[in-house]
Amino acid sequence: MDAKDDDRRLAKMNGYRCVVFCELESVVEVELATVSLPWSDPNSWPSGAVPVEGEEVEIISGLWIEYDIEDSPILKTLTINGRLTFKNDTEEAVDRTLHAYWIFIRAGDMIIGDESAPYNGIATIKLYGEPIDEAIAFSMLTEGGNKGIFVVGELKMYGQ
Repeated sequence: MDAKDDDRRLAKMNGYRCVVFCELESVVEVELATVSLPWSDPNSWPSGAVPVEGEEVEIISGLWIEYDIEDSPILKTLTINGRLTFKNDTEEAVDRTLHAYWIFIRAGDMIIGDESAPYNGIATIKLYGEPIDEAIAFSMLTEGGNKGIFVVGELKMYGQ
């Protein structure tokens, strides 16, 4: 394994806290589904269509989506108010990549693998944005940059 491989296994995260004008519209919490629905199935989505390039996608409260595809289109936003998990193929490792400008884990959670069954493949979250792109503003005083994973809910990642 060379130095480049080592870098791909690291996750650098910086934490920021909003201190002024931080109120968001409330999310009506609904009991989480007990069974996941596949990302790839149009019937899993309230719109009746699988998310496409440039779309602003929301996993609504109560909805549990299992990311079962290998490569997503580049999403403008992904807001998670329900649950998003990555399908963990235990028989044969499958690499999965989620593409977005930003991901907001708001009133829900995003889970990749778990303690007893770490994710078997390579899970990649690829974020997009150029220095000249418009920044994400959470309030008049809080700017989040032009790409990122913003976590108010819960993010859990377990790998090999």
